[in-house]
Amino acid sequence: MNEQNTQMLYQDFPALYRDAGKSMKETCMCWGFSCGDGWYPLVYQLSAQIEVEAQRLGLDPQTEAWPRALQVKEKFGTLRFYVSMDDSSEHRYTLEQFGQMKSLRPVAGIESVQALISEAEEKSATICEHCGAPGTFRQGGWCRTLCEDCETKYQMDRR
Repeated sequence: MNEQNTQMLYQDFPALYRDAGKSMKETCMCWGFSCGDGWYPLVYQLSAQIEVEAQRLGLDPQTEAWPRALQVKEKFGTLRFYVSMDDSSEHRYTLEQFGQMKSLRPVAGIESVQALISEAEEKSATICEHCGAPGTFRQGGWCRTLCEDCETKYQMDRR
């Protein structure tokens, strides 16, 4: 994601992205948003929804109970948004499988927040990661979600 979009997310959601300036020994947010600008509106909307839900739940943004983004990236062609919602050093995980590949992924400790994240991740499979136009999930080599124009460019660049 470009620097302008990255800074807008940090500015508008400082509590959610409070680890952005920390080192890679402390957080994966040190790398910023590892996805294309086409998903910026989706990530922005999700960030706003998470904060509204945290407020609805009566969480205090000055405490560790407030949602903390651990990592935001593309994986297997769709958005992954990992978040922690407590002050314990233990995070909750679930097993994620894509074809033969398996990995552990952190999940939010509160079901309503995890539901928002899951919905956005599913929606990302219909939005071009590069330009934000309606996209199609594609496999073959790397998995990706692109519109027809960006897929054509992707294929041309591979030659």
